[in-house]
Amino acid sequence: MNISNDLIKIIELAIDTLIKAAGIDLRLHGVENVPDQPIVYVVNHFTRLETVLMPYIIKKKTNKDAVSLAHESFFSGRMKDFLDNVGAVSTADPNRDKIFIKALLSDSHPVIIFPEGQIIKDKKIIEKGKYLVYNAGIRRPPHSGAARIALLTEFLREKLRIFNSRRDKASIARIASRFDLEPADVDKIISKETHIVPVNITYYPVRARENALSRLAGKFFKNISTRLQEELEVEGPIILGKVDIDINFGRPIPAKSYISAKWKMKRMMMDKNVYLNIEDFKKIPAFRKTCIRLMHDYMNSIYGMTTVNHDHIMSYILTNYQQNSFSENDFKKRIFLAIEHLRKVGLPNCHTSLYQKQFYLITDDYHEKYENFIKEMVASNYIERENGVITKNSERFSVISDFQTIRRDNIIEVLRNEIEPLRNLTRVINSQKFLPAFFIKWKLRNSFIKLDRELFDKDYQLYYLPNESKPKNIGEPFFLKHFFSKKGVILVHGYMAAPEEIRPLADHLYKNGYNVYGVRLRGHGTAPEDLATRNWEKWYDSASRAYIIMKSSVKTFSIAGFSMGGGIALLQAANKPGRFASIISINVPLKLKDVASKFAPAIVAWNTILTKMNVDKWKMEFVENEPENPQINYVRNPVRGGYELEKLMKLVENHLKDVADPTLIIQASNDPVVDPVSGQKIYDSIGTKEKQLFMVKANHHGILRGQGADEVNAKVLEFLSEINLGKTPGG
Repeated sequence: MNISNDLIKIIELAIDTLIKAAGIDLRLHGVENVPDQPIVYVVNHFTRLETVLMPYIIKKKTNKDAVSLAHESFFSGRMKDFLDNVGAVSTADPNRDKIFIKALLSDSHPVIIFPEGQIIKDKKIIEKGKYLVYNAGIRRPPHSGAARIALLTEFLREKLRIFNSRRDKASIARIASRFDLEPADVDKIISKETHIVPVNITYYPVRARENALSRLAGKFFKNISTRLQEELEVEGPIILGKVDIDINFGRPIPAKSYISAKWKMKRMMMDKNVYLNIEDFKKIPAFRKTCIRLMHDYMNSIYGMTTVNHDHIMSYILTNYQQNSFSENDFKKRIFLAIEHLRKVGLPNCHTSLYQKQFYLITDDYHEKYENFIKEMVASNYIERENGVITKNSERFSVISDFQTIRRDNIIEVLRNEIEPLRNLTRVINSQKFLPAFFIKWKLRNSFIKLDRELFDKDYQLYYLPNESKPKNIGEPFFLKHFFSKKGVILVHGYMAAPEEIRPLADHLYKNGYNVYGVRLRGHGTAPEDLATRNWEKWYDSASRAYIIMKSSVKTFSIAGFSMGGGIALLQAANKPGRFASIISINVPLKLKDVASKFAPAIVAWNTILTKMNVDKWKMEFVENEPENPQINYVRNPVRGGYELEKLMKLVENHLKDVADPTLIIQASNDPVVDPVSGQKIYDSIGTKEKQLFMVKANHHGILRGQGADEVNAKVLEFLSEINLGKTPGG
């Protein structure tokens, strides 16, 4: 076996350089599963990259040069010299089994075998419950060559162990001679054990598009074949670092346990025969059956380790719809529920993006993975997307794609096929298609109502302070519902307050026929220590949960917020224009009168430095607060909270131009907390043309209670009534 160390080093350097330059995100999982034993790596085959990538990774992790099996068609001209030098063995080489067995017995080289026998472009490996792969116009079972090599190696190792115990040097010498081994190495050989390590490689995202490699090939070569063009368009982005590569190493499968499980094989191991003609094993039914069983076991492991991503789930659900047209909202909800199931059952192999925030799928905020998928489907003419409705192109879905170009022509089928072996996942998705849209909506609404209550109960219990925390009814979220009403309002309270702050306005709207959800922003309604741990994103997400609940409960709804809650309402509207009937902001602190708030960032930085130095003495984590409503608000203000409030309001100010829905801005004329110019500034900056600025004569900030409250209630109701009647507010 000729493996040129110099050439291997050159290849390693080239791949290292490519990975660093292109920024390829190579994610290895389960490398700790690989034992320090002779290994046959069985790897799924989707691109040509794997034939170079796997030897590179194995060398990096084990410091051993691997030998691999390559199709005979590659062994010609300069390519043959290259493959010979890097330890590749042709499928047509009559000595291939001998080469691999020697490598495994001596533990000199790990072996790499692709059990499908070729690149499986359509990812279709299961047909009627059986493993079948496409080859030359037909579907056939995967090769069991990897199983045969591993079993033969371990059988011969056991024969050597038995001959050694019997001191049968002649038989040991015959086996050693057959496989170019040294008889003196028998103790080392029998101390080892052959294992099969399944490996799954998943790419995300897989997109066919013109790229630098395909353009370069087009310039230098004429009449490029359709097959090569497809490979350049699909595999080019992978090589150029536009794709995440997840490589999962499965638990090792010991070959010895399969041999010893068969009575016929055990009897052969114990007899005096040497069994040098390995071709004879193919004629033994017990051996053939064991090979097939082992092959099924490692195929189950390989394809059970597929790294599931958003594209897989969305492709599967999209193809699952029995009707051609359906609501985009319903599509998003089914995707969300599938991902939630994935996370709940703890599927071991998920793309990292699935562990990030997913409920933006159903809050109508921008969700990068979803938008990228939808845009790709529209561009590829799979679907049309208009006014919240997705319409499938039935012809596009029913076309039978050519195997060699399916990755370019029908990627949605490829992605669906890839997760087909994950039956626990696909079973749940398949069952979803029988659930009507109203049930999906009802399920989500109830689960988020429950989640909101559970979060409050958990936070209250964790942070409760005797003599400081308010009663639970002050801080818990509430939902005031009318059975037949189809209109609603989300109400968001202010900084250091609680849902009880907005209760008077909520009761007024409820009495006038509106469903009202009172949001509890995380960190509020419990204790200041809770608030000190939260960032503005947590506050935003609290309102997003209310959005899901209200959207699943009524036909049309508005969002209103007081003080910081008004800032949250404006940011919600900016991030999802056209989703709300209207926006109401009340005393939003775009500009604060308190000069001390400007020092919050500096104090936070100072506290951070002291924390790193393990010094608590000079920290300033809370400042005293004298609220208008001490029965509701905190009496201590966390410095960190003030810092997050400032960050939030800067973000709100920058996004006011994106607010497109009718907006009512209410501002107290002599607000001692918020500079009254805030109202005018919001009015001037907001993007919508349907807007009103309403000044309330009041000398205090909390105008939802006391002076000005009746005027605020009346104006809000008037504004909402005009919206619901379809009038231009103020017109």
